[in-house]
Amino acid sequence: MLPSELLITRIKKDRIYPSFVQLDDTEHLELAEELIDVYKNLTGKKKSEIDELLEELEQGLNFKRVRGLRTLLERRCNFTSKFVIEPVSARRAVFEAANSRRVTNRKERAEIIETVVDKLNVSVDDLEQSLWADHESEVILGDFEPLSPEELLKWYNLALAQTLLFKSTGMTIAVKGNAKEIFRAIKYFGLMYLQEAGNKVRIEGASSLLKLSEKYGTTLAKLLPIIVKSDEWQIDAEIVIRRDMPRIYHFVMDSRSKNLLMSKEQEVQTTFDSSLEKKFYNDFVALPTAQSWELIREPDVIFTSKGVFIPDFKFRHKELQIETYFEIVGFWTEEYISRKLAKLRALPFTILVAIDRNLACFNAAQFELDLDLPMILFTKKVPIGDVIRYLAAIEREAITKQVDLLKETQIALEGDIIPIKDIARRYSATKEAVRACLKHPDYVVFKEVIVSKELLGEVKERLLSIQKYGEARKIIEQTELTNADEVLAHLGFTVQWKGLDVGAATIALQ
Repeated sequence: MLPSELLITRIKKDRIYPSFVQLDDTEHLELAEELIDVYKNLTGKKKSEIDELLEELEQGLNFKRVRGLRTLLERRCNFTSKFVIEPVSARRAVFEAANSRRVTNRKERAEIIETVVDKLNVSVDDLEQSLWADHESEVILGDFEPLSPEELLKWYNLALAQTLLFKSTGMTIAVKGNAKEIFRAIKYFGLMYLQEAGNKVRIEGASSLLKLSEKYGTTLAKLLPIIVKSDEWQIDAEIVIRRDMPRIYHFVMDSRSKNLLMSKEQEVQTTFDSSLEKKFYNDFVALPTAQSWELIREPDVIFTSKGVFIPDFKFRHKELQIETYFEIVGFWTEEYISRKLAKLRALPFTILVAIDRNLACFNAAQFELDLDLPMILFTKKVPIGDVIRYLAAIEREAITKQVDLLKETQIALEGDIIPIKDIARRYSATKEAVRACLKHPDYVVFKEVIVSKELLGEVKERLLSIQKYGEARKIIEQTELTNADEVLAHLGFTVQWKGLDVGAATIALQ
């Protein structure tokens, strides 16, 4: 974005357009390259010296264009102050030495400087350099992050479009391919939106010309880089231009202009709409259940007949090909609840809904009658145990289906030791489903592996002559079985401990 005074536009009838730079314009490419070279080659110089050189370049050119490009380039610069004495301390020392004297000539000033130099034990040059080293004109260009002329012009065009949106009172957008990120950004920036026909969304601004301010338009401008990242997009923004009388123009732009604009990454943080959601998220990810289920915040944008719906959470099982949504309803205004319920009823899938019993405008009975979805009623805190039981039921159902399918499949077993995970991967099933359905007369199913009874018989014969627990473990591990205790228990051996010393432990056949 640029300062408003550097905005360049053109108006045609009721339309207003940013004055974009064309990327095949040789004159502007050369200007961009020359400006980049100035910052690239003048590291170590004062900002005042750089500004003086750049002001010469403005002669005969559109100074708004040049200063707009300069503004962007300076954001890639690191200016530092170079001083021996901290500037504020240096100035304070000089003012104290002057002792309210009115200095009228250079001789008197030099006398004061000499006094301070002797007191601080520095040179005159060091003191003079330090006095105003923190002023903008005196800072030194340290580092500059270069870019190509084409990148600079694309960045400038994007910044120009964003600056025009400062004056926007509202905007209609249509996008394909980036809806999730856009709606997350809309919520993050606190924008008001309303779904229109198809994939169009209306983002509302100030309600009347009397309340216009650029604060809302600035927020709309922050949304533009995310829109531009979409595969296809279109915006139609109302722009208020204040002259004798405020007048509204339309700023219309679509993905045909995409090549003119830099697709800049815009970071949108994941936020929580309420402390309830944040508390639930933190509690869930700390549980052992999180090892099986991934919890995703605001995962998808769903277009329904009743408007855009963004579920609070989605649970995705890390092994099973299943996922389910979760919505926490803890807000209390009647209008909000009515819209929320309408969207929930219009969803094409089942979603778990947690509803606060203390909602001011509805009671639990009305919710049960109106909403044909699995629900959890809570007070103050979402009962995480109820959510886990719901997920466990879904998991059991999915595993049961996999077991039924596996029972109809002839699972081939080869070798003495077969990792269960390999079978699960081969048949696109979970390890739980494999364990539940695998019954074979020649094999024994352990927690992580399937072992031939022939191998287990050989191991048992060798163990019959062993008493030491440590020696038994070595014999079992030589067969590449890693869980010795599980094998010993299956073969009927018990471990007799004498304190905590493994070397003293023995085994005995029951």
